[in-house]
Amino acid sequence: MKILGIVVARRGSERLPGKVLRELAGEPMLLKVLARASHSTRLNDLVVALPDNKADDSIESLCLSSGYYCFRGSEYDLLDRVYRTAIAYGADIIVPLRASCPLIDGQLVDQVVEKLLESKDADWCTNRLPKHSYPEGLEIDAIRIETLRRAWHEDSHPGPRQHLESFLIRRVDLFNTASVSHTHDLSHVPWQVLTLPDLDRVRAIFEKLGNNTFSWHEALAVWETIADDYSPAEPIPNSYWHTRESS
Repeated sequence: MKILGIVVARRGSERLPGKVLRELAGEPMLLKVLARASHSTRLNDLVVALPDNKADDSIESLCLSSGYYCFRGSEYDLLDRVYRTAIAYGADIIVPLRASCPLIDGQLVDQVVEKLLESKDADWCTNRLPKHSYPEGLEIDAIRIETLRRAWHEDSHPGPRQHLESFLIRRVDLFNTASVSHTHDLSHVPWQVLTLPDLDRVRAIFEKLGNNTFSWHEALAVWETIADDYSPAEPIPNSYWHTRESS
């Protein structure tokens, strides 16, 4: 069984253009995401799924020079890009990850994947349902290829196809969903990088911990000591968890 981590990335971003290449603790943020995802023991491989346009050639060059493979596909139909990546790499289960979430934790990835493997009848496993309880930026989904294929075939709405898990969330009646929840609601913790203030907050955590191997629990301990020094995150719309940015 092949379990593939697919990091979705692109240069285009309305709020912070080129953010995946912004410096974070001495290297582009995308490389931090890949390095931290690499600590998962359940992922057999990692690949970066990029739009097939010239603006993203620099991201592909960075990935290839750093030893990571890329797949190029649709810029705005993210569901199609990820599905075609999964097929090209022969994946049985995919774990989509965002290049805007550098605090992703390999052990948390393993926890979600293992829950799916244990739940034989589950079509996918997520830590965002039935209620989001992890810090923003630590959303993890493990999706069987048959489930991804069904979403790819049946989701006919162009807007939602920009957001990979939208169909699975909107049509929970169609799928058996396994879930992983945290004991406390930490959804207010702002760890996804969408703006420069977001990047500053994440930089502060990396500077305190000084490596790529720290756990999200260690990051949270640091965050609790520095949170008051940083401006509050922008309000998150109620629809955010259903239509979040892809990268």
